Amino acid sequence: MAGIIEALKRLDERVIERVPRRPRPWAEAVSFALSGWTLFPTALLICLLVSHRIGLKMLEALVLSMAASEVIKLLVGRKRPERPGRKPWGYSFPSTHTARMASLIPVAFDVSPGVGLAVTGLAVLVGVARIASRAHYPSDVLAGFLLGCLMGCLVA
Repeated sequence: MAGIIEALKRLDERVIERVPRRPRPWAEAVSFALSGWTLFPTALLICLLVSHRIGLKMLEALVLSMAASEVIKLLVGRKRPERPGRKPWGYSFPSTHTARMASLIPVAFDVSPGVGLAVTGLAVLVGVARIASRAHYPSDVLAGFLLGCLMGCLVA
């Protein structure tokens, strides 16, 4: 197991070395546009205006994924990648942004396959943006994606 973890760390470092040190504006925009600041109000609006059942499932998935990822962050304590002009804040593993977005995938597939595929694409985009903004390593994003999907499956 230790060998797998070390191999993942080496891969993470190799990937992050290739990411520009200054984040791309698109990555920062995606990270904000699909963050908790927008996902929670969107789920609440869906609950109130579209479908009470789907909106509540979204809120539950978002809360579970966020809580689980924050607890894991405290347990693991992995530092974020360095980025000029920004003092690293909080912990890196797993990506809470990715976990939140991925938690909506099972709920979205409950609505329709098309909505599920669209949300899956957005979750992948969030993960790529988190790496491109040097906020996370690839393994943080992968773990966040898997954790989010698991939390979403618990409520879907």
